[in-house]
Amino acid sequence: MPETVVSADVDIVGEPCQGKPTLKTLATLAGALLLTCCLPALAAPPGAPSYIDDSAYPAAATQRILPPMFVQNLTSTRFIAKPDNPLITLAESSGFQQTSDYNQTRAYMQKLAEASGGLILLSELPEKSAEGHPIMLAVASTDADKAPASLNGSGKPIVFVEAEIHPGESNGKDAMLMLLRDMTTGDKPLAALLEKINVVFIPTLNVDGDLRRSAYGRINQNGPNETGWRVNGLNLNLNRDFTKLDSAEIRDVAWVFNTYDLSFFADTHSTDGAMYPYDSSYCHNGNGWSPASSEWMDSKMRGPVYKELESYGHVVHECISFNDNQDPKQGYYPYRTDLARFSNQYGDIRNVPSILIEQHALHPYETQVLGNYVMLKAMFRVIGDEAASLKQAIASDRDRSLALQDVTLTWKPGKPQIVPFTVGNYHYVQSPITGAKTIIWSNQPKQLNVPVTDNSVPDLVVKRPKQYVVPAQWSDVIQRLKAHGIIMKFLDEPTPIAVTLYRMDDIEVAGGFEPDRAAHNQVPSYEGHLLVSGKGKPFQRLQTFPAGSVVIDTNQPLGVLAIDLLQPESPDSFWSWGFFNSTLVSAEEPEEYVLEPMARKMLAQSPALKAEFEKKLKEDQAFAHDPSARLNWFYERTPFYDVNAFVYPVGVVF
Repeated sequence: MPETVVSADVDIVGEPCQGKPTLKTLATLAGALLLTCCLPALAAPPGAPSYIDDSAYPAAATQRILPPMFVQNLTSTRFIAKPDNPLITLAESSGFQQTSDYNQTRAYMQKLAEASGGLILLSELPEKSAEGHPIMLAVASTDADKAPASLNGSGKPIVFVEAEIHPGESNGKDAMLMLLRDMTTGDKPLAALLEKINVVFIPTLNVDGDLRRSAYGRINQNGPNETGWRVNGLNLNLNRDFTKLDSAEIRDVAWVFNTYDLSFFADTHSTDGAMYPYDSSYCHNGNGWSPASSEWMDSKMRGPVYKELESYGHVVHECISFNDNQDPKQGYYPYRTDLARFSNQYGDIRNVPSILIEQHALHPYETQVLGNYVMLKAMFRVIGDEAASLKQAIASDRDRSLALQDVTLTWKPGKPQIVPFTVGNYHYVQSPITGAKTIIWSNQPKQLNVPVTDNSVPDLVVKRPKQYVVPAQWSDVIQRLKAHGIIMKFLDEPTPIAVTLYRMDDIEVAGGFEPDRAAHNQVPSYEGHLLVSGKGKPFQRLQTFPAGSVVIDTNQPLGVLAIDLLQPESPDSFWSWGFFNSTLVSAEEPEEYVLEPMARKMLAQSPALKAEFEKKLKEDQAFAHDPSARLNWFYERTPFYDVNAFVYPVGVVF
């Protein structure tokens, strides 16, 4: 321990002593010396990037116990670069034990661009990450002019691939590094792919999470040895942010959608899942906002992609999320017709054919990367070969979106479809940890017939408005609508407009998807917001909107997205996300000694009001026994009541 030295010329707060030290000062210093010399030496505190001191845990707490995986004989290993290849990736050179961090990825991409002979152009996205890191964008094209306008007019499909929205799920990044290398450098074994498509690629979307690396990022995943973390520097799960646009990272993704005329979007992930042999999976949004694109993916793409994966020994399936991880017989949910807050659903509501790729995290990391490589390679080929039919499907969806008069915003489960499904054989044992039975998996196949519980029945369906009018004071909402690329007109002066407004009723604090994970709904917030739900009661008003307010016509390419964001009962509306929670209050309230005699007179003067009150007392016992509610009932029926209480301030024109 370093020796502690005390000078008589400095007092205990480090200022020069004015004269001799007092007895009190000396006594304090002596006590401090005695305390210091008796304390044990402290270990260095855990530091960046993981802030984890694993020596503080028992050895068993640092070692994953994963079930034994199904045996596969993969021939896709042929795509792994030879050790002497100067552009071998870190994943390949380490036997898929490692994945590059963001700085290593940037360096590799720079090296790849330099070796590509001008086929790859690197740039930075407009906004930096929450922690201030630049986010790289790569464009791969045989066109000399790689400006967005030039690529949009090239006639070739533009494919957008996004990796590491969840940095622990890095297989898509490593697969794309290999694919871009094989399309643009050396012998260019996949050069033909780039003759028919253009590729826009974000290698690491969540840079903050990528740089928070440790060996303990993904407890359920079989490699690599170290990964990044799920959330960004603001602790946001970016794959819940596609509608509210809290994060710079997803605003950057919206910029890509707005800047490039995209023909296809793939968001790459790995899934925890359970014990099944399917190492590769992907899903689209089913019969959602872009049904023609979904049908194109089913009829044109799925067959060739599945066939190619299987030819290399991979086992492929649509996305799988077990309804009950302890009972596989309960079937699975395949991520169809979900909310636009998620990546591929956001693409779907914008009429861009979009998929979520999920590699099974229990399979070895090599299998995950190679599965993604083969899948994307096959998809690129189909998109290039079927460019004309894909363009036709997109046009059909865009025409349909403009023509819809009844707009579906959510779907609910229909009748489950029973399908064959393979899992690992399993049995149950009584657990001393949980106090209940727990499932024990093996890698021996077991055939089941299980229900698929997808959302297939329209639920929340709204009449298409002509316009929305967002008041100027809600500037944060206006800025996010602009970031989505929604077309709007600004009012230059205060303007009275006849609109429908909604007074929100039956308001409750709403739960999110997987809120607070470890303590379900105990923390009343989700992704930094207090979510609410309610029912809108429409009424008409000639509302004067201040200068700077915006008028949004729904007869535009992103009209359905605008409806999803601005119709208050939509679960992805800005109202539901809590952006308007300050309106959920009555600014004034009456004193009982004033209102109680007023209420008596009101009853005496209005037989209809008296009958309505007596009916309410008879039918609503909770109301009948609540003096405050009874008093407030009368207050709401006076002109003193706040006319804007609980009113959603966005006007609607039908």
